[in-house]
Amino acid sequence: MANILIIDDDAYIRDILSTRVERLGHIPHIASTIEQGLKSLEQLQIDLVFLDVNLPDGNGLEAIPVITENRHHPQVIIITALGSLQGAELAIKNGAWDYIEKPFKRKAIILHVQRVLEYRDAKQHQSQWRVLDIDGIIGKSNPFKKCLQQVAQCASGSVNVLIHGESGTGKELFAKAIHDNCMTTKGNYIVVDCAALPESLTESVLFGHKKGAFTGADRDSKGLIEKADGGTLFLDEIGELPLSTQKAFLRVLQEKKFRPVGSTQEVNSNFRLICATNRNLNHMVKQGEFRNDLFHRLKTFEIELPRLQDRKDDIKDLTLHFLDQFCEKHQISQKALLPDTLSILEAHDWPGNIRELGNAIEKAILSEPDLPLLYPMLLPESVRVSHVGKGLKYLNATVETKAPSLTDLLFLDNANNQLPPFKIFRTNAIEQIEPLYFQRLMVQVGWDLDQAAGISGLSKNRIYFFMRKYHLKKN
Repeated sequence: MANILIIDDDAYIRDILSTRVERLGHIPHIASTIEQGLKSLEQLQIDLVFLDVNLPDGNGLEAIPVITENRHHPQVIIITALGSLQGAELAIKNGAWDYIEKPFKRKAIILHVQRVLEYRDAKQHQSQWRVLDIDGIIGKSNPFKKCLQQVAQCASGSVNVLIHGESGTGKELFAKAIHDNCMTTKGNYIVVDCAALPESLTESVLFGHKKGAFTGADRDSKGLIEKADGGTLFLDEIGELPLSTQKAFLRVLQEKKFRPVGSTQEVNSNFRLICATNRNLNHMVKQGEFRNDLFHRLKTFEIELPRLQDRKDDIKDLTLHFLDQFCEKHQISQKALLPDTLSILEAHDWPGNIRELGNAIEKAILSEPDLPLLYPMLLPESVRVSHVGKGLKYLNATVETKAPSLTDLLFLDNANNQLPPFKIFRTNAIEQIEPLYFQRLMVQVGWDLDQAAGISGLSKNRIYFFMRKYHLKKN
């Protein structure tokens, strides 16, 4: 028997779904707003949520991450009267199980409920969360946990893996973790930096060559693909691989055979392929800069590593890790992390991600190696200037920002100055006033969620939802 939550402001839809849930032997719970739904999630162990899109207090699509990050991680099925491809794409990217239009068929609802509960039951009984060897990978935020779960999933087999992520997010660390934890691949771990390969020598480096194959080839040489036989081949920055080589490499993936440069004999190599890129390969395919057939071969399993600014809960643990690492490396007495230093680190956007954070901590340590504390003054100038600049930006915004007038709201996006339908007026009013309210609320309480909840009468989860919705964060 499962707990199923229905969040919809239409009483008729709530009644229909509640009846069908009960007939399947499960317990329905209802809510007419996102806020009510989040309260139910705090109080109950919910397995599945049916979620409408257009709700009185917000957009259901934007609430999906808040719901799925609940400690019980319920699945979410979006139900909407106004389906769109854009909405479906956003729903799936935000973690929804499915996206269905009203009116829905009874059999479809039954099947969805059955499949979700079968899936949750199967996950509980499989040993997916075995102990992983993740040396050097630090973090416990929800986006990070999702990536670790994906490592566990793809480490159990030998499928091709494509790791996406900005520079400095840890793509090579995750590739090595997949290799180290793989239950089927135990051979060498061969790393190829595609961005550093000279185009004229790419095929020789990958496939090897025979003596005399070209000027300077004074002896036979094994290629990196052959060296990866029985192990893992990691192609870093795969987007930099020349088009001329992509075709030859595609055959290697298909046949597990290749011919060294200048050779008439084929060589077998059975390897596990992991690729990484900070480029948009899908866009490159459309521009003719990357082969479509190779792209689909690479992305059997995809992992998207989050930016550091999207996993700021991990900054403290990462900073402490870097403090230990670099103090030991430079034979310096261990330093303690001050709360105000941590606040500056957590407020920074980190365009260089974890690599930039590590560099900043190492530079700070070396600037005053004898001091026992990591003071804000020791942080790199770029980090400190950014912190001060954000404060100034907020002060300026406070002076210049004013609440929209009633006339502004009535005629917003309406060139003819005709009164809009009430729903449009209400939506405009909410979208203009809500962010002002929550910005001022959080500043007033010093970004303390407990105080904000006490003043607003909302739950902490609900306040967190609005902070994410309007991209509000402590400067």
